[in-house]
Amino acid sequence: MRFILTFCAALLLWPTSAAGDLFPRRDRDTSLVEDHEFLRLLKQSEELDEEQKWRAKRTINPRVLLRLAEDEDAGVRFYVAYNRHTPSQALMKLARDANQTVRWAVAMNGSIPPEAMSSLATDYAEVVRVGLASNPNVSAEVLRNMYRDVSVSVRRKVAANPNTEPVILDAMSEDSEQSVRLAVVANSKTPLTVMEGFSVETEDTFRVVAAGNPGVSPAILLGLIFDPNASVRRAAAAHPSMPAPGLIRMAGDLDVAVRRAVVTNPNVPEEALRTLSFDRDLDIRRQARTRLAKILREQIAKDRER
Repeated sequence: MRFILTFCAALLLWPTSAAGDLFPRRDRDTSLVEDHEFLRLLKQSEELDEEQKWRAKRTINPRVLLRLAEDEDAGVRFYVAYNRHTPSQALMKLARDANQTVRWAVAMNGSIPPEAMSSLATDYAEVVRVGLASNPNVSAEVLRNMYRDVSVSVRRKVAANPNTEPVILDAMSEDSEQSVRLAVVANSKTPLTVMEGFSVETEDTFRVVAAGNPGVSPAILLGLIFDPNASVRRAAAAHPSMPAPGLIRMAGDLDVAVRRAVVTNPNVPEEALRTLSFDRDLDIRRQARTRLAKILREQIAKDRER
């Protein structure tokens, strides 16, 4: 007991600094962040990112877009890259962005500069090249350099692009992939000589697509009115370039879907409507009579004026 009392008295008389050395004090780590403070900062950061994305998507101010192109958030840079008002220098920089989604957005931008087109045409990421080949504003020269791409998806987009030159479409009509050749058939810029070949393909799908091509010639359409496949005849009957003799002949087609395509054709002649106004199908009959009645009223009105 005497020893304990002596030790306690010594502690009371011990200098403060010495006592601190004997029993070191654990100071509070000021670098630690409280949970509520961390959550507050996280929420604030996310809200700011969303605000920046909104600005990048909506603004037309080039100075704002130039600043946002430097943003650390890839989502913000994506919207800058996709914005058609983004200045060329920013798009050129974003075309070299480490994030392939950002580069894809540049590739899809309607205002993409020629230098960025050339750069992205050989991008290692397939999705970027697909985006570029899909861009309706990409140059014919760039598409010319992409039509032999190793990716089927890229070649298919090149074949479907309205800026692809006829000579390139001619070459692509012999592509090993069916989907690429079908894209060629559907392209309105495809040469008529190529279209003629596809219109007599043994595989029905090619003839159906050929019949629906906006640029197909009336001569090719006339050649399809006797096609053994009803889907081909239906596509041909619906085409606005189908000559009147073809529509008159198809008004008597055995397939109801073909006759329905004839009656809804914007250029269906009066003679075809007269045939269809007594069609076995009630819906076709009604449509034909409605359209024919309008024509007859106009003719009667003109005759009375003479």
